[in-house]
Amino acid sequence: MYKLAAITGSLRKESINKTVMEEFKRLSADRVEMSVLDIGSLPLFNADLEEGGDPEAAAVFKETIRTADGVLIVTPEYSHGVPGVLKNALDWAGSMTNENVLAQLPAAVTGASPSALGTSLAQVQVKQTLTACGSFVLPQPELFIGAAHKRIGDGKITDEKTIELMREFLASFYTWLNRLTD
Repeated sequence: MYKLAAITGSLRKESINKTVMEEFKRLSADRVEMSVLDIGSLPLFNADLEEGGDPEAAAVFKETIRTADGVLIVTPEYSHGVPGVLKNALDWAGSMTNENVLAQLPAAVTGASPSALGTSLAQVQVKQTLTACGSFVLPQPELFIGAAHKRIGDGKITDEKTIELMREFLASFYTWLNRLTD
């Protein structure tokens, strides 16, 4: 069974991306132990804060990633880009001054948005950051969940085609994990 660190790039209680992450957790329960990480408690990244060791919230965050077989990121898109809170979390995890826990770690990125394009622009930026940190980012398939408000109801995904695409995405990530962790 794989251990995945899971990061949702939204702090909203009713986030559609948290709903997507919960569906991924449900779909993968038989193959994955998934730890959804809290990124809201991380301080703004500043290398000066690392001098005496990572702040407690960053240390806990990084330890969960360090002990994982891979990382799954589900991100919204704000103003055609990656949410600041997610970029901050990736800066802590991929620190070049203290410890980079993203190096050589398999990663997959997806996301959901009410827009027709899903989170395509944010995903490109997240993948660039992960690549710069030395992560092995799943190249295909890409999963952009657009018009998400039409696919989610009562806090769960209701569109069967979306669920099937999520299953295919997970299957590809499992194959990626197999190749990189064996």
